[in-house]
Amino acid sequence: MTQINIPFDPSNFAGGPITNQFMPLAVGNTWFYTVSDGTTDTVTVTDKTINIDGVQCVVVSDVVKEGQKVTETTNDYFAQDKAGNVWYFGENTKTFQPGGASTEGTWRAGVNNALPGIIMLADPRKGDNYFEEQAPNVAVDQATVTSVNASATVPFGAFNKDCVQTSNSSVLFPGDIESKFYAPGIGSVLEVDADGTRQQLVSFNGQTSSAALVQAMASFGDHQSGLAQGHATDHSENASLHHVLAGPSHQGA
Repeated sequence: MTQINIPFDPSNFAGGPITNQFMPLAVGNTWFYTVSDGTTDTVTVTDKTINIDGVQCVVVSDVVKEGQKVTETTNDYFAQDKAGNVWYFGENTKTFQPGGASTEGTWRAGVNNALPGIIMLADPRKGDNYFEEQAPNVAVDQATVTSVNASATVPFGAFNKDCVQTSNSSVLFPGDIESKFYAPGIGSVLEVDADGTRQQLVSFNGQTSSAALVQAMASFGDHQSGLAQGHATDHSENASLHHVLAGPSHQGA
């Protein structure tokens, strides 16, 4: 096993869309998953950005439903460094329960000693180990690359020996181990929990061509121009996170 420790330095990030082949986060990309517990999960790359720890991050929306009822909403924050590694800068999550909404699991790099983690390496190799989330007492998760030629079959299609497979574990919940499969040009296609629960890709709108990437870059740049004038998105995201992170559930985290 090779421990990957890349020092975090804001100057190593240039901004712009995320082009890592195993995590192509072009604006508008949408993945739809079904889960064996009966829920569905829709992940969408928005045109919003937020500045975290001096780095411009892409905002990705994640909505979980049971039937037509929304049970969880999350905004995840990602950025790609100049080498092509994709970093995870936090999440603003809310689950809806009979007793009320919970923001458990919310964290942001630079707050309460949390550090950004790596969610996908530029050049993943078998045995690579790295921290995905580094938020003490909230989320301390790590991944190990177990294969770079794994296969996976899901409703979206069959992937024969071209997936990166990782084993994902939590320091806070040692028994919570997942296997994740990432296909080139698409991203996550399959997740299998320790209890056998499967999250499978059903549809993906496929903005992975060069033309789509150029268009995504243009959209990203246009949105940034708007932010430079008013910073509306950045302020709204930060205000929401500040309210959540200042709550009692995160004191001492």
